Amino acid sequence: MIKSYADNDYSFGVRLMPQKLIENSDGTLQVYALHNSHIYPQKIENMIFSSTDSSIVQVVGIENNSDNFITNIKLKTSGQGSAKIELGAPGFVSQEIPITVYGNENYPVKLLVQSTPSTFSINGPHTGYFTVELINNNNSPAIAKDDILINLETSDSRVVTLTDTHIMIKAGEYYGIGKFETKQIGTTQIFASTSSLQSASATVTVSQTGAPTIHLYVFPQKINNYQSSISYAVAQLTDSSGVLTPAKEDITIPVRITDPNANVTNSSPIIQNVESNAPIIIKKGSYWGYTNIAVKAAANGTYNVFTSAPNGYVNAEQNQITAFTTKFYDDKSARLDILPILATGKDELIGILHLEDKDGNPIIASHDFQVEIDSSDTDALTVDKVMLNKGSGVAPVFAKVGTSIPASISLHVVTYDDQTITPVISLPASNSFKLVAQPLVPKILSNSNFPIAIYQADSSGIPVYFSSDSALKVIPDGYFSIQQVVIHKGDPLILANASSSKTGTSTINLISDNYQTSMVLQTVNNSPSQVVLDYLNPIFLNTENTMIAQIFDSGSNPVFAQKDIILKLVSNNKDVLTLPENITITKGQYYMPLDIIPKAVGTSLVSILADDMPLSTYKITVDSLSPTLNLVTPTSALPGETFIASVTAQDHGDPLRNMQVQWKVSGATIQNSDSVTNQNGTANILLLPNAGSTINISTNATGLGYIPSHVSKMVTINGTGLDSNSNSTVSGLSPLGKVQSNLKSFKIGGIDTLPIIVLGTIAISGVLIKKKSILLSIKKTPHSASMQSK
Repeated sequence: MIKSYADNDYSFGVRLMPQKLIENSDGTLQVYALHNSHIYPQKIENMIFSSTDSSIVQVVGIENNSDNFITNIKLKTSGQGSAKIELGAPGFVSQEIPITVYGNENYPVKLLVQSTPSTFSINGPHTGYFTVELINNNNSPAIAKDDILINLETSDSRVVTLTDTHIMIKAGEYYGIGKFETKQIGTTQIFASTSSLQSASATVTVSQTGAPTIHLYVFPQKINNYQSSISYAVAQLTDSSGVLTPAKEDITIPVRITDPNANVTNSSPIIQNVESNAPIIIKKGSYWGYTNIAVKAAANGTYNVFTSAPNGYVNAEQNQITAFTTKFYDDKSARLDILPILATGKDELIGILHLEDKDGNPIIASHDFQVEIDSSDTDALTVDKVMLNKGSGVAPVFAKVGTSIPASISLHVVTYDDQTITPVISLPASNSFKLVAQPLVPKILSNSNFPIAIYQADSSGIPVYFSSDSALKVIPDGYFSIQQVVIHKGDPLILANASSSKTGTSTINLISDNYQTSMVLQTVNNSPSQVVLDYLNPIFLNTENTMIAQIFDSGSNPVFAQKDIILKLVSNNKDVLTLPENITITKGQYYMPLDIIPKAVGTSLVSILADDMPLSTYKITVDSLSPTLNLVTPTSALPGETFIASVTAQDHGDPLRNMQVQWKVSGATIQNSDSVTNQNGTANILLLPNAGSTINISTNATGLGYIPSHVSKMVTINGTGLDSNSNSTVSGLSPLGKVQSNLKSFKIGGIDTLPIIVLGTIAISGVLIKKKSILLSIKKTPHSASMQSK
């Protein structure tokens, strides 16, 4: 390549046609020279190229096109994947061009399996579903051309059992659904396979969640042993995460009391000093129960108190109770031992009230009296009045509880030495549950039907049975339609039918009586859904330019046309760019080349559209490959005196050397001239003006792949030069002849003085012209002649 720039800053410019290649198809890599990011329009010679992976893309050869500066490297794709085309040429830095080859979306190549839900508790629910979906090379859903039988199995059938060992994906469908049941703790895989497609699997985990726990509280923990005094043992039920939860059945909880010194319990036939009169019973629907603990008169000591939880429940901490002798009667200070409270909206046991002296020792009421407990937020907690009878020192405290957690709340026990307490209130476990909705099909095709799975989960995401009846409502959406469903208490999972009406992404909101949730659904479309016009930027005047119209699916993956697609083209500036009204991408093709030759430099908005595809508009710029010429000359010149004119060739401000220059001059004689531009992009010419009035200089610059460029200029001739017309010359000399005849009689020393005078006059005239630049013109008028004679 003959380089036109003074430096060697050249690089490869490339363009892949089409933009995205599909396996087992042909394409072209256009290669051209760049200088300072601008196209240099000369073909690159001695270029070498190769593919890093011929199993994906092969270099077939070069397309012959001697009239263009672009080299077209022909490519053939063989498989899906990525490869690089390596380029090299003298004077260029070697370059690797990455190329991605896409798969054919028209048929499935692998399976995709999804289980819903994927994690379970051994306590249930136990039912789940899985989907086997057909996927193409671009990881999009693919429709079955024929019925496809899918084989199913699990890696551990002790954990999960399948309802069926086969499912059929019907022709025209792209997924099938199966059902399974969880059996025991563990992790297993659900495998799907068929002879012609890549197999897949999904993981299902069944975990052990903690059993419900029984928490024991003993209030008060000190008992006055004067006569038969009592304390209370209170049991509360929490779930595995420690949240208070109502019992699903009546729970009978025996209370056991142990004397750590004698190692005997109240189950012994020996009469005990401290005993529980009855077991604690937590009623179904309640989270608490209590019984009293009696101490015999004069009993002293500390005793261990604990519960015996039935099967399926866990015992929590044990407690102690101490009996001793202290002050008998008083009515001074009441103290409230507060319990954790659940916001059920019902009357609940919130604590135990007892009397104690200033040292914290238990005392007995000297008379009947009432204790009031004020609440700072009566909507959250309204405490009943507590009656203490004479001879008693303890009483349970009940309150009406709200259904929400207040921002702040305190209880004030009105007594001799007032007490202020901050209770802890929590929401029921069902309030921490959440509604989950997700499609069974992981990748959804537009304009298709698919199921939605709806279930209830705890705070850790583990599915639980629905805790109440409700009707599920779906807020209408322009993309998806989902069936309205009714939920019944105890349901494990609900399936709802859904359908997509168009391609896109939307957030779906679902609302029930107790819960609200949302899910994001996205559909893809394997059919052509958009058309893209690709072109060199800019395109060039008087040069054949190739545009490419290519079709893509909704995921911007290239796809083959399943039928002829007619594309409409519109240019808003036909003076710059004229396009055909229609072109067709035929069935089985995925792009269409379009060769155009712009008409003028400028811009044009080009729109391309087709049925069921959005309109795309492009601003196309047409530029010229002609160099910019700047001709520098003097504004005027003298006859008989040489001067220099120069022309400079540039492209985007950079000088071009080795451009061929042709000069054309009238009114002057060419003494010398450059035929090519130098390293500064300049060519010079040396001119000797004739005796005319003007000089016309024009020059053409060609070569190096540029379109010829032309520039011209006019220079004015000033001075006494003779006109080229011979008649004008004779007329102009006649006054000088008169001077000569008048001086013939003058002789000095016998010598004729006329030649001396003439020569002296000519010399003096030349000096005057030189010194003062006096411009004398020979005119054919009497006035001018007389002035010259003078």
